[in-house]
Amino acid sequence: MIYFVCAENNFLPVRSENVRWLEKDQDYELARHYWQVWSQDLSYSTWDKAHEYGYQYAGIVEGDKIVSSAGVWRFAENLWEIVAVSTMENYRKKGYSKSIISFLTSYIHKSGCLATCSTSDDNIAMIATAESVGYKQVSEAEVWWSYPRLPDF
Repeated sequence: MIYFVCAENNFLPVRSENVRWLEKDQDYELARHYWQVWSQDLSYSTWDKAHEYGYQYAGIVEGDKIVSSAGVWRFAENLWEIVAVSTMENYRKKGYSKSIISFLTSYIHKSGCLATCSTSDDNIAMIATAESVGYKQVSEAEVWWSYPRLPDF
């Protein structure tokens, strides 16, 4: 696992006017269809519980579908994580994930928190995207935060 932090003074924002928040009730059906692309059945109960546990999602919507999405997880008082970054295959290499990560990182900083994210060692695209907006890798030994244990969704 690779861990990242992005302090406000390291942040390299990019244009993100095409990114918007996904509203819990209004956008549930859009989210449900998007999660099906990833072979995940998103029930309203799971969507509601994710929000209850501090998750909020943003995305790029084209026509009547989400084409790229990510979330922010408010897991600590002053430390929030970028989570679940994904883009549909036909929409990759257009900077969509970078725009969403920038949008969310800006939101995290404006909220007075430090932005974090993590990914698997072999996720080259996510590593490059995170670094392109100012995230810096920290070794596992340097990770001072801990993630709360969540119930099964």
